[in-house]
Amino acid sequence: MRRSGRFGEELIRAGLPVPRIVAGGTPTFPMHAAQGDVECSPGTCVLWDHGYATRLPDLDFLAAAMLLTRVISRPGRDLLCLDLGHKAVASENPPPRVHFPDRPEARPVAHSEEHLVVETPRAEAHPIGSCLYGVPWHICPTVALYATAVVVRAGVAVGQWEITARSRSLTL
Repeated sequence: MRRSGRFGEELIRAGLPVPRIVAGGTPTFPMHAAQGDVECSPGTCVLWDHGYATRLPDLDFLAAAMLLTRVISRPGRDLLCLDLGHKAVASENPPPRVHFPDRPEARPVAHSEEHLVVETPRAEAHPIGSCLYGVPWHICPTVALYATAVVVRAGVAVGQWEITARSRSLTL
């Protein structure tokens, strides 16, 4: 196994330990994984998001985190108002902030603190109270909006995971 290139070889010759090298994030994961002598640190691929799935199609990961949202109202013939506001999905990026696998044509037309309004020609297929699943464009800040994540296996909720990033605190 290669030990961190020339610098690592120099450390070994000097009788010094070669430190563990942790490198890369999700976009550079394939490059660093091919090195064989680094510990990769691709955080987003644990849960995946639609942003990376769109921009990096060569990283063939599956979304492991989805948001469950409900239709709150149908304010127009082709409109759905969902309870998926800024408090529920990361809002630092421009729209679209969430992708609906069952409604890929859904286009956001308004986004507020509590609600997301999307336009879709299939709005009539979603009565008030019905559910949709969405994959966030950016999973990292979205996850931190929740205290827990529901673990689902084979379509059944089987537990919860605490989101420790949500309860962070500074100590001095």
